[in-house]
Amino acid sequence: MSDVHPVVVLRIDREARRHTGHPRHLHPALDLKYVQARLESALKVPVPLLDGWLADFSVAAFVAQALALRPRVAVIRAVTWCLEESVQVAAALRAAGIVTIAVGQQVQHVARTGFAGWDEAYDLAIAGEPEEAAPRLVLRVLAGADVAALRDESRQRIASGAIALVAAPDVLPWPQVAREELTAYAFPFPVRGRPVSRWAYVLTAWGCPRPCRHCTAIVRKSVGRDLRVRTVDAVVDEVLALKDAGAQAIAFEDDSLLVHRGRFLQLADTLVRRGVALPWMANARPDELDAERVAAASEAGAVLLKVGVDSGSARLIERLGKTADGAGWIAATESAFERLDRAGIGSVALFMVGMPDETEEDAEDTLALARRIRPDYLQMQIYRPYPDVPLWGELPRQVRTHGADYHYLASASSCSRIPPAAVAALQRRFYRTFYLRPGFVARHLARHWRHYLSSAGLARAPGALAYLLRGA
Repeated sequence: MSDVHPVVVLRIDREARRHTGHPRHLHPALDLKYVQARLESALKVPVPLLDGWLADFSVAAFVAQALALRPRVAVIRAVTWCLEESVQVAAALRAAGIVTIAVGQQVQHVARTGFAGWDEAYDLAIAGEPEEAAPRLVLRVLAGADVAALRDESRQRIASGAIALVAAPDVLPWPQVAREELTAYAFPFPVRGRPVSRWAYVLTAWGCPRPCRHCTAIVRKSVGRDLRVRTVDAVVDEVLALKDAGAQAIAFEDDSLLVHRGRFLQLADTLVRRGVALPWMANARPDELDAERVAAASEAGAVLLKVGVDSGSARLIERLGKTADGAGWIAATESAFERLDRAGIGSVALFMVGMPDETEEDAEDTLALARRIRPDYLQMQIYRPYPDVPLWGELPRQVRTHGADYHYLASASSCSRIPPAAVAALQRRFYRTFYLRPGFVARHLARHWRHYLSSAGLARAPGALAYLLRGA
């Protein structure tokens, strides 16, 4: 008979072999890892975390795996694009007598639009950041608190718009990482320098003070606006522990690692001073990549920055609340990518197409900017207006995302001025004209040829090429 575990922690995925149209970066659910670590510290027993991202997802198989652990409570994380699967899993577990607790962006979605079967599937829900709130709630359930009373309390909090936020980052126990996870969650593309196959993930802060009106918790690593930070030495202590555990590189998961200039410079200096000597990647914005921060990042080991440019249209940048100076944003983007290249730091330029009020002329401006800045990689998402975005209420009802609509897949509707079919065609053209240019291919191979000497690198190459050529 299987061991009994008081709690299981689950990340749901979409029940489809084709999650996205391109090679997928599998990253760990750090919020669930924190929940797991805190519960294990409190309960003194293992708390299994089942991650549905790591294999083709099947509701039936996932439910069977969870039931075999015989838990009393299940904490379930999901987002808009797998709501149906989330409800199916939770309903099956609840029918078996397990108390189900929903966390993740799915809670904000349901609070604003509802979803069929949700109330029958979930006993409790936590909107916002679950790292502190979920363990507290689980422990109350395990201590015998009345679930019906907790359900009323949960519903009242969500109806009032209350959002759980991490208040004491340095008190959270570090997530525990098994060696096999370092490979399972590897970044799928080459980075500059020696090939890397074992990646570890670290949060240094929660919250993003930026006022962007189109951003969703699906892509963010935290929810709140106020920046709540860990002490720099505690962050570096964790990085060194991960290095000892076998990590070859670090992915800093903050919404933007460089948002606070002084703190980032302190972090970079501490990484150097304490001899960490690990390559790392992080998220950033173009207007944060001034000469001082780029130089510090390079000295501290940065090999890749994922830069949220979003659009090459100054008008659209202002419309989305990225900045009040759209022209300045474009100029900062051009300067930032030039600095990164000179410093030897790779880059991913993150763009979107099909955004609210976007025209085909705006999209062409984006493509022109992508060509000028010459990043190592281009990511062009089809925008989806999810229910938790600040501009949700301004959008016509017929273009709001419901159910399992997913922004990486070809869109059935568009909240831009571009017809839906044209949005998907633009995304394909952006990828082909960027990645299939002889100049890009030559530059990429010159920088990353060592990656393709490995079996893993060779195995991924055909899938990436097939994606770029689709519909050609």
